[in-house]
Amino acid sequence: MAAVSPEFEELAAELGRRIVDVGLRGLVLRFGDQTRIVGVADRMPPAATLEAPLDELHAVLSGRRSTEELRALRWIGNPEPYIALLASG
Repeated sequence: MAAVSPEFEELAAELGRRIVDVGLRGLVLRFGDQTRIVGVADRMPPAATLEAPLDELHAVLSGRRSTEELRALRWIGNPEPYIALLASG
């Protein structure tokens, strides 16, 4: 089980707030055997999943990936609304 830093948790929480603010459904972040569901403001299930190693997700949440790099990651569901949000920093 990968150790998750407080910084990662804060970045994930901030993404969750931004997801809610723009009216998107939640996003599942999956790394190894762990998951975080961010941006859930209602009872609708998350609309997409992003699966990557923890260090890659940390880079994504820190704004260190281009739109092209974000698209190249493993997504389940439609990634485009989340890519736009992640790329806008």
